[in-house]
Amino acid sequence: MRFTTAAFALIVFIVVSSIFVANLASLIGIDKQLFGASRLDATLNDAHNQEHRQLRLDDSPSHLMWFLQISDIHISKYLDPTRVAHLVEFCNRTVDIIRPSVVLASGDLTDAKTSNFLGSQQHEQEWRWYFEVLQNTNVLNRTVWLDIRGNHDNFNVPGLQTRQDLFTNYSAQGKYHTRSYMQQIERAGERYAFIAVDACLDPGPKRPFNFVGMLSVNETQHLFNLAEQSRAAGINYTIWFGHYPTSCILTPGLGSGGIRNLIGRYREAYAYLSGHFHTLGGAVPHMYTLQDEGFLELELGDWMRNRRYRLAAFDHGYFSFVDVQHNQWPVVLVTNPKEALFNIPGKESPGPVLESTHIRILIFSPATITECQVKLGISSWKECVRISRELYVVRWEPSLYKRGLHRLSVYVLDEDGRSRVVEQQFTLDGSRLSFDFLAKLVLMYDTNKLFQAFFSVALIIYLVPLCVFRIWHSLVRSK
Repeated sequence: MRFTTAAFALIVFIVVSSIFVANLASLIGIDKQLFGASRLDATLNDAHNQEHRQLRLDDSPSHLMWFLQISDIHISKYLDPTRVAHLVEFCNRTVDIIRPSVVLASGDLTDAKTSNFLGSQQHEQEWRWYFEVLQNTNVLNRTVWLDIRGNHDNFNVPGLQTRQDLFTNYSAQGKYHTRSYMQQIERAGERYAFIAVDACLDPGPKRPFNFVGMLSVNETQHLFNLAEQSRAAGINYTIWFGHYPTSCILTPGLGSGGIRNLIGRYREAYAYLSGHFHTLGGAVPHMYTLQDEGFLELELGDWMRNRRYRLAAFDHGYFSFVDVQHNQWPVVLVTNPKEALFNIPGKESPGPVLESTHIRILIFSPATITECQVKLGISSWKECVRISRELYVVRWEPSLYKRGLHRLSVYVLDEDGRSRVVEQQFTLDGSRLSFDFLAKLVLMYDTNKLFQAFFSVALIIYLVPLCVFRIWHSLVRSK
């Protein structure tokens, strides 16, 4: 009987573990087919790729748009007043230098902790500081500022538009949008949409019970309607953003796959940008992945401690980005050829890059750029030519780099002596690089399955000993 009980417990444990491991392997497997016929409409993709082939990557500043993202600011009345001071610098200096079309502020605008840092409470003073930064720097008149709630902004909020819902009164977008919303812009011959995903719980519980977000059936339908409106308006490229990573969003109305399936339905959806995880305290500094549904998911390190922000750009239909430390100049972003790790198969065809005439680089600095050079592999350095305030180009022969991975190096120097060296790999034949294992694990796993696995394991831990002792007790009594 002892053997039977132990064997039964072992079998149950193996079955549950196998299910967990199988789910994990299927989600992060690097050889998994990324795009099936059921995921993306082939006709739409063909039309989109044809549109790409018609855009020539030369030295023209057209078909180019860039924007910024900042996340997890955590303005606090008890901790680190430099968060506000540096945010003022960002809104004044950084925005003036980079001149983004849009700034995304993806949640946790305030800290909302009690004085002992154990509990949670909405502090109007923290929201006033955030509001005053936006007003006093006049940033709202110099760019489009799109902010969204984070879980800290929703601590102890019993309902939308209640007295505790300070986001509505003190944020840039709260007075116009109660929850998720969309902003459309047009730049340099292209139309772009930014869809904000508000997955905060309603009502908002106290700390720490809203680490995971959820989209109600109504909110999910609203997001679907926004995406359909975007497509009907002829939007070329869409960026989705929110506070919670997709792995942290429960979606009762969408079933398996959740919000990823919704985003993946639209060929114009290139990336989902988030915050929330704070790079797991630095354990995963580059928390990026390509979701199976065909879009990049990019978590941004926090402003709170690390003063990080993101520069992203669309150049002739190719999406690229770089994460930057505040006040580190020059800021350099190579848009053609883009970094190989972040290629998006099915949406970014290598054809136009193979036919391109110039390497294209965005450079931003408080001082005049005095030197910009590019090197491909072991070739000699070549001087770049300035085309516009931000765009530098140099001629190249992409036909020499048709196969395999190649290295691109960029050296930039400004007149104040600040320099930057950027090195990245690129490919023109579709070669794939693998994302960090932990990043894929954190961003690609389904929260529902994780909770189910934890519940199953907990059930085994609690029930198996009870069964064993019950059988043991019966055996002892029978003697």
